[in-house]
Amino acid sequence: MNTSNRLHPLMIRALPNLIITAVPLAAFLAFAIQPLMGKQLLPIYGGTSATWLGTMLYFQLALLLGYAWAAWLVRQRTLVQVSATAVLALLAVLTFHLPSGQIDTTPSIITVVWRLAVSTLPAMALLFSTSPLMHGWLRQRGQEVPYYLYAISNAGSLAAVLLYPFVIEPGLRVPEQTFYWHGLLAIVAGLLALAGYIILRTSAETVDRPAPDGPAEALAPGLVAGWLGLSALTCIGMLGATYHLASEIGSNPVAWVGPFGAYLLSFTVTFSERWRRWMTKTTIVWLAISLAGYMVTKGFTAATVNAWTAWWLISLTASGSFLGNALLHSLRPAQRFERYYLILAAGGVLGGLLSVMVIPHLFVRPVEFIIASVALLTIGMLWLTGRREPSIAVITASVLLAPVIGFGLLQARLETANGARVRHIRDLYGHIMITLNPQSVVLSSDTTTHGSQLTADAAARRRPTLYYTESTGVGRVLERLQAERPAMRVGVIGLGAGILSAYARKGDTYDFWDIDPKTIRIAREYFTFVTESAGQINLIQRDGRQALAESRSDYDVLVLDAFTGDGIPSHLLTREALTFYLRRLAARDGLLLVNASTRYSKLFPVVEATARSLGHSTIDVVTDISANTNDRDWDPTHTEYLIVCRPERLKDISGWFPEEEDKGRVKHAVTTVQAPLINTQLIWSDDRNAALDTLDLGRFLFEP
Repeated sequence: MNTSNRLHPLMIRALPNLIITAVPLAAFLAFAIQPLMGKQLLPIYGGTSATWLGTMLYFQLALLLGYAWAAWLVRQRTLVQVSATAVLALLAVLTFHLPSGQIDTTPSIITVVWRLAVSTLPAMALLFSTSPLMHGWLRQRGQEVPYYLYAISNAGSLAAVLLYPFVIEPGLRVPEQTFYWHGLLAIVAGLLALAGYIILRTSAETVDRPAPDGPAEALAPGLVAGWLGLSALTCIGMLGATYHLASEIGSNPVAWVGPFGAYLLSFTVTFSERWRRWMTKTTIVWLAISLAGYMVTKGFTAATVNAWTAWWLISLTASGSFLGNALLHSLRPAQRFERYYLILAAGGVLGGLLSVMVIPHLFVRPVEFIIASVALLTIGMLWLTGRREPSIAVITASVLLAPVIGFGLLQARLETANGARVRHIRDLYGHIMITLNPQSVVLSSDTTTHGSQLTADAAARRRPTLYYTESTGVGRVLERLQAERPAMRVGVIGLGAGILSAYARKGDTYDFWDIDPKTIRIAREYFTFVTESAGQINLIQRDGRQALAESRSDYDVLVLDAFTGDGIPSHLLTREALTFYLRRLAARDGLLLVNASTRYSKLFPVVEATARSLGHSTIDVVTDISANTNDRDWDPTHTEYLIVCRPERLKDISGWFPEEEDKGRVKHAVTTVQAPLINTQLIWSDDRNAALDTLDLGRFLFEP
């Protein structure tokens, strides 16, 4: 009895420390697992919309489930709360595992969600429910609602977003990440079990007495709608900004750091109990300046998002998030925290679903980021003036939106001032622009040009252009092999405008794989490379890696030309992927070519190290063409191709690219690596690949 009395004060003092440790750690794990699962699923399902939509939907639903579980649990008896948490913690630790590596040929959103749920649902429910549940336990101890825990929780999430691409992804393989993650999950489970034990031992309640009912605090429908709307708007703004960055540097964890980091930081700061009214006023000014800066540097145009534009983009995301979450903090209830958090989670889910499933069908251009910013600025102005009449809201929104829309339309008009017509097509895979000029058709996705065709006459239509002209790496390889082989089979991962079809001769077969259905439709409807080709052209809607893993066809050439923004999806460049490609090339002594013509990525070191680990060599060919001739290299551009071949062919193929041709009209820079040692850190595999291995982040952020 005396021992129990001595332990009682120690337990009371230990409880806050346990909670302050468990809450950010749980949030860290909840957000660190998401890119880890993405890495695991990409080789299984490929880069289809089902993969990333299913992953996003699962984690949003898991967040909502965790908050709903906590909202129900905190209103139960203390014994029920502690027992249920202990059981869930045990289930989480015992059932967590990675989805199997078996390739699924028929991926769907439902199958992705199901496999993730089977692998991680108890763990995710535990992690997402930790913060609101700890609010309830401290509230049960007689404290006021500890909203500062929400700030601490988001600080843990922010740490995961920052550390994953810069520390975890480059430094740890997937099995190692899984091992440490699972170990930290066990620690969280132990902390929650210990905190629950202390709650039971030190509670003034008996086990037969239910926890006190929540106070009858009135929650007006308008207030709840405000929580939901503000949460959804900030989420839409963050996702819209992420879309623009991913369109430049590829869809990888680094693209999320700026927008998502600013979004989470805003929660951490505004809920820290140090936020003041004057700070909200300052944020309104910050948002207005950021919106103006972004409209001037980017707006509705296809201007590249880098350097100043990228900083304005992040500033606009940050200011919108700070304002939205500052207003949410000002609208927090005095006691009904469990309902409040549940609605905020529902708002995030709503914003995510609208961003990926509804908005792409409403706006053919990705302008929702700007509209969400104007909406947040409007709400901020209404808060500042204290006016809530509908007419005032409409007038304020119109005054703010009119100059933004007007300036944006002027920008769009100036882009087509030369008589060009621009058609915008958008779906779940993103935004595509087709520019119809009097003499050409150009295909681009936001700021990256994927293909063009000259349309003056039939001869012009047959000319390969841009990255695919005759003197480029791919053009020269196809011409040399055609001289030796009367019929060829060529496979291309990534369709674009289908320009490589121009090289197909009668008797040749070209297989194109692309995951985006609208790209296949555009190649057939707006370009004639495919329809007028002399060879047999097969367009297949499929992830190229999966198709080649299951294929039994042998190829003379495989071309990897799939881009997400300015980057190639990592699962297409791993050791496992190259194994599939090289297997299909072996019988015909074929060549693998990787289009490495990117602005911010350096693919050669990674491809070279990975190929050498499989006993192959890589040639880096950079081509600059100063002018076209009557029969070659029409509409040329700077290109870089990586050619993977058997080591004994290295010297011969390198000789296909002299330093200068045609009196300097064509210049090649050829690079190979002769060092006996391989940089093993740069060998990409499904278990270990990192965006920072290839991405030149400094160039993206600081060079115009």
